[in-house]
Amino acid sequence: MSDIIQVLLFAFVFGLHYFLSSRANVYLGAIFPLAYLIFCGWIFTTSQVNHLIITVLLMLLGLALFIGEWAIGRENFKKKRKKELEKMKISDI
Repeated sequence: MSDIIQVLLFAFVFGLHYFLSSRANVYLGAIFPLAYLIFCGWIFTTSQVNHLIITVLLMLLGLALFIGEWAIGRENFKKKRKKELEKMKISDI
């Protein structure tokens, strides 16, 4: 796979993950971190690891990125909801 396609694929996955994380349903944003954990487990069980420490660090970095993006999406959803409630309160007055 060429480098450009890989970058576009990562951008698409992280964009879709952010979109799902900023929705009302909390569990939609958990799809990608869970799938990532399953993928990491599959890599370990099939013994496709050359350097254990480097692989573990890269997997933890990927998981941290997914969870961090999930937290940012949830925070933005809460801010958006709060802003909408403030607009509704102003309209009622």
